[in-house]
Amino acid sequence: MKLQYWGTAAAEGIPGIFCNCKTCQEARKKGGKYIRGRSQVLLEEEILVDFNADTYRNSLQYHCDLSKISEIVITHVHEDHYYPIELMNLLPGRCKEPSFKTLTLHGSEDVEKKAREVFSVYEEKERIFHCGTVAFDVMKPYETRRVGSVDVTPLPATHNTPNPYVYIFSKDGKTMLLLNDSGYLKPEVMAWLKEKKIRFDLVSYDCTYGKRDVVREAPRHMGLPNAEIMRQRFIDNGNYKPTTLSVLTHFTHNASEIGYDEFLPVAAEHGFEVAYDGMTIEF
Repeated sequence: MKLQYWGTAAAEGIPGIFCNCKTCQEARKKGGKYIRGRSQVLLEEEILVDFNADTYRNSLQYHCDLSKISEIVITHVHEDHYYPIELMNLLPGRCKEPSFKTLTLHGSEDVEKKAREVFSVYEEKERIFHCGTVAFDVMKPYETRRVGSVDVTPLPATHNTPNPYVYIFSKDGKTMLLLNDSGYLKPEVMAWLKEKKIRFDLVSYDCTYGKRDVVREAPRHMGLPNAEIMRQRFIDNGNYKPTTLSVLTHFTHNASEIGYDEFLPVAAEHGFEVAYDGMTIEF
């Protein structure tokens, strides 16, 4: 399985657009891996995970022809993960001869609801739902769906939208969990993972607050200490292999000392890899 991180920051990005904090100053000065866009992943070169306002720029930077990507999986409807107004560019006259017949957005019922809410102020609001180029696939927790060549299973996330998901992706005997924008998984989710005897080859963890333990003050996110606890829960639950990769992503500029070169050895000491924009992993 192959994944490429297109964005590894939280909502504001790093540097934040208007921010002049120490972290953002450092990112502007050093560039490279210190620059982080809003969270997004390309999986198997055929599935986008999340669809934010950075998508157009990311597709150019990472040489991806979006006219060939027909499947998008949405974790939740916060604006840094879902920017549905971009879908208006699929209307006839704005889009000609895409390689796909229909662009399908997979996720909870919130995905279509949010799109209708955003489109409501536009005269063309109903055309987008009837032109045949956009479809919404409502996924239910724990129910596996084939998306492209990958089996996708949504799990309830611990976050603050009505129906947030994290996802298990499986293909050719490899299994990955994208666990960003979530605090600790709830006991019922862990019980299901144990019952199903699911073992991960890669887990991508939320590390929004860097080295801080934040679950008590912000239970919808994690820092490195919380990712460690979550990993140990997976191990105790039977969900880890000796070879499982543990990767940290989704960083905010509000966390101190999360510049790539500084945070890398800290994470490595605890057995984690640090994602960066453009990072590709094959496993």
